[in-house]
Amino acid sequence: MDIAVWTTHGVDRLRRWRLAMGGMLGAAIIAGVVAVSFLAAPVEAEPADEKVLEVKLAEAPEPEPELEPEPEPEPPPVANQPPPPVNQRVMPSLKPPTEVSDAPLTEAEPTDSNPYEGDPYANGVVSSGARRAPPKVEEKPAPPPPPKAVPRGPMRVTENVTPPKSLSQGAPSYPSSAKQAGIEGTVIIKYVVTETGKVTNVQVVRGPAELRQACIDAVSQWTFEPAMYEGRPVAVFRIARFPFRITT
Repeated sequence: MDIAVWTTHGVDRLRRWRLAMGGMLGAAIIAGVVAVSFLAAPVEAEPADEKVLEVKLAEAPEPEPELEPEPEPEPPPVANQPPPPVNQRVMPSLKPPTEVSDAPLTEAEPTDSNPYEGDPYANGVVSSGARRAPPKVEEKPAPPPPPKAVPRGPMRVTENVTPPKSLSQGAPSYPSSAKQAGIEGTVIIKYVVTETGKVTNVQVVRGPAELRQACIDAVSQWTFEPAMYEGRPVAVFRIARFPFRITT
C-alpha cells in the first residue's frame, strides 16, 4: 500500500476494488453452498389418499340363531318284556349210522369189592346222605410261664421273703473310756446279709460317736442263713439296735 496515497488523496481505489471482489466472491460461495444443500435434500413423497370406508347402520336387528331341539328321552323298559333274540349257534347235522352190528349185548359181571365202601371220603367221593366231619384241631399245650426274675441288689424283707436266720450273733462290748466318761445312748446299725449269709455294708444310722466302732466290729462278725425269695437266696437289708446303759 502506498502511504502517499493515504496522506494526499485520502481514498485508496485499489483497496476498494479488492473489497468489492472479495464481497462478490464470498456471495458466490454462499450461493453455491445453499444450492448444493437444496439439491442434496431428499424429496418426500406425498402420502397417498387413504380409502374411506362407508359404514351403514342396519335398519333392523339381526335374527337370533335357532337352537337345536333337545333329543326326546327314551321310554322306560316295560316289565315282563321278553329279551331280544340272540343269535343261536347252528348245530351240525347228525348223520345216521350206516352199519348196524348184530352181535348181542353183554353185561359186565358185578364185582364183590366196592371201591367206595368204608370211608365215604375215600377217593374224593362223598355219598349224598353223608356229612363231612369238621377237621380236628390239635390243641397245643400252653407254654410254661417264664421264670420270675430275681431282684438285683439287696431288698427289704416283706411277706414274700423269708428273713435270714442267725447262726452267730455276739453283742458289742461297752468301751471302758465311754463308760468312765458316763456316756450312754442307743446305737442303730444298718447292714446287709448277702446270698451267702455274710454281713456287708455295715453303716451307723445314729448313736454316740464313742460307742459306734464297738457296734460295727460286733455286727461285722455275725453270720446268717441267707434270706429266701421264690426258692432262691437273696440279699436283704437288716437293722440292729444296741442300747448302752451304765448300771451301778
